[in-house]
Amino acid sequence: MTAQSLYNKWRAQTFQEILGQEHITRTLQNQIKAGRIGHAYLFTGARGTGKTSTARILAKAVNCVGDTDNPPCNRCHICRSITEGTSLDLIEIDAASNRGIDEIRELRDRVAFAPHECRYKVYVIDEVHMLTNEAFNALLKTLEEPPEHVIFVLCTTEPHRLPDTILSRCQRFDFRRGTVPIIAQKLRYICDQEGIAIAPEALEYIARRAEGSFRDAESLLDQLAAYGAEEITLELVQNVLGLAPSAMVIQVIQSLLSGHTAEGLRAINQAIDQGAEPRQLLSEILDHLRALLLLRVGGQENIRGLEPQTLKALQELAQRHASLPLGFFVQALKRFNEAGRGLRDAVLPQLPLELALIESAQPQGEPSPSAREALPQEEPAPAAKESPAPSRQPREQATTEAEPSAPVPQEAEAATAPSPEEQQKEESFPPSTAQAPQEEAEPPTQEEPLSLEEVRHNWGLVLTKVRPRSPQVRALLVSAYPVATEGDTIILGCEASFHRDKLSEEERRSLVERTLSEVLKRPVHIQCIVDPRVLDKLQTRISPPPSNEALFSPREETSDSQERLRKELLNHPAVKALEKKGGRVDQVTIYEQEEEVKPWPAKEKGG
Repeated sequence: MTAQSLYNKWRAQTFQEILGQEHITRTLQNQIKAGRIGHAYLFTGARGTGKTSTARILAKAVNCVGDTDNPPCNRCHICRSITEGTSLDLIEIDAASNRGIDEIRELRDRVAFAPHECRYKVYVIDEVHMLTNEAFNALLKTLEEPPEHVIFVLCTTEPHRLPDTILSRCQRFDFRRGTVPIIAQKLRYICDQEGIAIAPEALEYIARRAEGSFRDAESLLDQLAAYGAEEITLELVQNVLGLAPSAMVIQVIQSLLSGHTAEGLRAINQAIDQGAEPRQLLSEILDHLRALLLLRVGGQENIRGLEPQTLKALQELAQRHASLPLGFFVQALKRFNEAGRGLRDAVLPQLPLELALIESAQPQGEPSPSAREALPQEEPAPAAKESPAPSRQPREQATTEAEPSAPVPQEAEAATAPSPEEQQKEESFPPSTAQAPQEEAEPPTQEEPLSLEEVRHNWGLVLTKVRPRSPQVRALLVSAYPVATEGDTIILGCEASFHRDKLSEEERRSLVERTLSEVLKRPVHIQCIVDPRVLDKLQTRISPPPSNEALFSPREETSDSQERLRKELLNHPAVKALEKKGGRVDQVTIYEQEEEVKPWPAKEKGG
């Protein structure tokens, strides 16, 4: 004989036994006492929250004939027949298997018949969102004006799939997910009644893994009780469910934060080899990353379902890696969340997790902390080590304000201002198009102070070298330009405070300084400020938006090659497809190649 499952054996039989849904049970009880029973109800909510149980209790309460002020009494013959499933006046229909118009027409014909022995005939349609549109249309009139002896109760987990015409004809009640304390309370009651020995941490863990579903928690408890152990412990729960130990998940998180991806890959593969379910492991990693993000933004009160020792370990990790930007945690959560979709079709179960770990360790395409230490090409050029770096001069005269209106230092500007002829040559941006200095002017040597002219002439080469190392830094440098030099410090004028702040971050600033040192053959440093005059120079790179006639007619100042390239771009299939959809091209800008920039010629020895 098949044993009765725990969730069926301990299904709620009164409104008081429906836990966590007081906003619904109290309303229904007051309607029954006042005699204002509705003709159609819609119960919505996640699985296992008590929708069908409440519908059965409602059927008993409206038909109860026992001597009680709070029906149902569960003692009269009607209550017992409904509880035992033998009543002919409680009709439960599974809409997933009876979703056609023929089944609804048959239901509509039976509605006219009077109840067998009860006062009301109650129709409970479970998973009602599975009905077809034709079936919904056939049910509309009956649902709006049913006979006085009929009550409809529609249950669904996806109310958004129901037509508005159905929703407007029902009283809607939304069932909430069960909280961990309430689910644990019911599980403790069942364990006491069934004589099941279970550890408190195991009980709480089951309640957390149920994700708000009472039925899932009771089914999981039933499975663990059948294992045959004297006591259900946390280790037993993790082994039966295929979960990775919390210490192993912490190891994965720690390797991600420190940038040592090799250790994280070993931890993931070790957990999979020990029988951990990949999806469960991913869920644990997401819970830990979410907790770290909430710790960073001050939302500790929203952390749920983590053990105290695990939460303490995460707090220590958050303090230890407080220098990591907030976007790092956001990017990691997105990567691992996307890995959940890849688990369905992955040939290797651990592959989506490994890829998510590697991509999260390098959120912006830059090397991880451990990888950056092993990059020899990022060191300054050997020529820079032959002569000692000039000492930094005091910066009393340099601009250090971070306000957008901060001017360029007057002393530095007067010392490095180019001649009118050179200034006319520099007006064309980017600097890669500037002409070479006159032959009679000797280039500066390393013993001479760093000049602004040398930096500006090599600026295009700096952009070219930065591009393969970090496209993000190169994009920021496009909106910056050297405006002054002071000793070994190059002052970069930025278009806006956003570019200044991003370029001033330690990793990006270090990359720019290494590239400049490599190009200029001397160790240099940078200081980023906001200079409004840089915006005027940057705007010369892009011409004003022409009119529609100018886009399709050649201009006198445009060369033949540029005009030919412009026409090819306007005839591109992607542009034609855009025009078919109603779009249009407002501007075509052709940029010159930066790879043609040549470095400043080195001074010959003895010259």
